[in-house]
Amino acid sequence: MFLELTSNSVHETIMIAITLTKILRKGDVLLLSGDLGAGKTHFVKGVAEGLGIKERIVSPTFTIMNVYESGAIPLYHLDMYRVENEDELFETGLLDYLDKDDAIIAVEWNKYKTFGEKRVFEIELKRTGDETRTIVVKLKDES
Repeated sequence: MFLELTSNSVHETIMIAITLTKILRKGDVLLLSGDLGAGKTHFVKGVAEGLGIKERIVSPTFTIMNVYESGAIPLYHLDMYRVENEDELFETGLLDYLDKDDAIIAVEWNKYKTFGEKRVFEIELKRTGDETRTIVVKLKDES
């Protein structure tokens, strides 16, 4: 699977993510990449909305992880921007969450390499203008 889409607003980015949730299942991993302000957290807001999560979605930049459990499937939202390496992930206990199969795991600024048998979606958000973004979605290890 490979998709390249254009978003002309935050609302469209959220709508693209909502649409993606229709094919997601427990245990899936979303690896979000893009520059600061590219829309990674807005994309996660759309995933949360698509899952029926009612909590306010905020960037876990300082907390490293937020857990949202009010939807059809729980969502673990991780931001590894401040994590230096995989060893630090082990020390913080985050690897326990990455191994779980009961939720969808959204990771910004990923620094982890192995997700076992999980389906991993790489989602890259690129700024192409003040409001416009190109969003590329592909299954990891597929061309």
